[in-house]
Amino acid sequence: MTKEYLPVFAEEIFIVNLYGTDEEIDEFNELMRANHVEKNLMSMALIIEEIKRRNFLKINWHCCWRCQYYQNCKINWYRGERNVSMRNCCTYCQNFWECHKSFCAKSGPKSKADGIEPEGKNDSHETKDKKKP
Repeated sequence: MTKEYLPVFAEEIFIVNLYGTDEEIDEFNELMRANHVEKNLMSMALIIEEIKRRNFLKINWHCCWRCQYYQNCKINWYRGERNVSMRNCCTYCQNFWECHKSFCAKSGPKSKADGIEPEGKNDSHETKDKKKP
């Protein structure tokens, strides 16, 4: 685990150390030693996105034309550089939550039960204090 306090990477360090495999943790910590290098930043993003996909989001759709960055996505380019065969949707896409919602709807109630959406994206806006007409 990284001993130096790096506030910019606090969330990433937390996710990797809590949910990553031993190999992912080791690789992430190695990349953190030169976190100013773009290749390392992209590699760290790949590790984080894979961990989030595997543990939380469960979405296995391929990155597609819906993503505004599809044609020149650095994350997908680095996936190719690392010989990653699956180029799944990731949360860097501006349409990710729309695609995730469709994925959950097509996957059935089991995936919907996960209920993972960013703050402010939940369709349920009712509160306990709301008066019924």
